[in-house]
Amino acid sequence: MNTVAEFLSERWRNPSRCEACGGVFTCGATLTGCWCLEIKLSDETRAELRSRYSGCLCRRCLEKNGLNRKMKD
Repeated sequence: MNTVAEFLSERWRNPSRCEACGGVFTCGATLTGCWCLEIKLSDETRAELRSRYSGCLCRRCLEKNGLNRKMKD
């Protein structure tokens, strides 16, 4: 019999590697959202990160980018 985990996306079952720091993390996406949406980033910062990286970043790197941007403003 198949388990629910077998139907979940690979990224929910297997750790991802952060493109910014190389650290390993597990995607937080669920049917109700993702922890990455909780991190406050300006539209400008999000656009910059999208241009530099094609995959997900870990929570620490997203938070760091959000803080660094606030310090520059």
